[in-house]
Parts: sequence; C-alpha cells; structure tokens
Amino acid sequence: MLANKCYQLMDKGPLRALILIIALALASCVFWDPARFAANTSSLHVWQGVLLIWAVCSGVTFGVGFHPKHLIWRLFFHPLPAFFILLFGLYHFFK
Repeated sequence: MLANKCYQLMDKGPLRALILIIALALASCVFWDPARFAANTSSLHVWQGVLLIWAVCSGVTFGVGFHPKHLIWRLFFHPLPAFFILLFGLYHFFK
C-alpha cells in the first residue's frame, strides 16, 4: 500500500533524527513563549494549535523509533505531514 511504502521511505536514521530534533525544538519553543502559540494572543487559530501539538507528538513518536503496527495508526502518526507542520511552527516562532 502507498502509506506503507511512504512510511518505509521516510524510515531512515538521519531523517528520523532530524524530525525528532525539530519536534523537540518546537516543543521547547512552545514552553519558552506559549503566548506566541495561544489562540487569543497570536495570529494562530485554535485548529492550528491542535495541529502543532499533533505534529510534535507525531514527530517524537516517529523520532524515537516507534513503529505502529496497524495501518490506521501509521496513517495517523505519519511523519511527512508532521514534518511540514513542524517547519511551519518553527517558522511562526522565529519570524
């Protein structure tokens, strides 16, 4: 299936480490200045904050080497959309 093949293509050590580092960096940014990510005090909407939290969770899950067995969980914790959302979150913090 396409999801499994895409997951296997991303399942490389350097890419896994990169996503883990980016996820931990974004989590640190949220802890450092949560007002930049809060819906009432920033330009982000509530759904964007939820996506950022999901991306951090998905990035850490993928980065530490956890392999979901079921297809639904592989789709839910897929690292490719999480990677782009993590990059957006870091861009939003440092702009």
